Formats: sequence, structure tokens, C-alpha cells
Amino acid sequence: MLKATHASKGKSRFGKTLLLTISVLSMLLLAGCISSAKVYNNDKNVVYNGTMYNLANVKQIKTTITGIQDGDGQIDLKNANKKEFQALLDEEKSIYVRMAFQFDDQEMLYRASSVKSWSEFSKMKNSFESAGNKISKLMADKKQIQLKLK
Repeated sequence: MLKATHASKGKSRFGKTLLLTISVLSMLLLAGCISSAKVYNNDKNVVYNGTMYNLANVKQIKTTITGIQDGDGQIDLKNANKKEFQALLDEEKSIYVRMAFQFDDQEMLYRASSVKSWSEFSKMKNSFESAGNKISKLMADKKQIQLKLK
């Protein structure tokens, strides 16, 4: 003959307590996973010469390199090579070169000075391109929110 056995109240309480403890720990672990999700801020700022430029809503960044000669107006020097630049210098003793970044409708003047040789212009252009690369990296990096240019 089979006797029906009943679990003792002690074992029943232990099972319920264990189930409750596991449930609570599972919820805490789940809550910990959710709260540790990283949320990155989309604000991007460039600081240059004491001015802060907010790039959070900028859709397009352009660069301009222009030269200004006496009486001739502006000349686009963005793709000028050494031979073309030397020809401009033969006409004038120096060329006023202006390098800027356009953030949609906002302009950030990077460098503006008179240049008397190709080597001066080349150093200016390399510095300008380096700053452009740093701005590109800032925009691509989710974690970085501010860039200080020198």
C-alpha cells in the first residue's frame, strides 16, 4: 500500500523562500544591467581662440582657403600647388591667406596672415588640415564631446 507523503512545512517554506530570493536577485541583476547601459550625449563642441563652437546640429562642415591680392580680390587656394602659388608670389611680395571652417552658417576663422613663401603657406595648410582631421575624429567618436584646438 502506498502512503501519500506530505512535504513538511519547513521544506515548503524553504522552497518558497529560495524561489523568492532567486526572483529578487534576478530582478536586481536585470535592473543593474539596464541602469548600466551607456547613453552618450550628442553635443559636440570645438573650442578655438577662446570661442566655443557647438557642432551638435551641424549638417555640413566645409573648409575654405582663400588668398587676397592687392586689387585682384579673392583667389581660391584650396588646391593650389607650389608652382601656382609661386606664380602668385611673383606678382606680389606677399599674399594674405585666410583659412576657415564653415559649420553650416557659422564660420570659424582658423588662420589669417600674410604669407611670403611656399614653405610658410605649406606649414599653415598642414596645420589647417590637421585641425580638420581632429574635427572629423570628434564628430565620429561617440564618447568625445569637446575638442580644444591650438
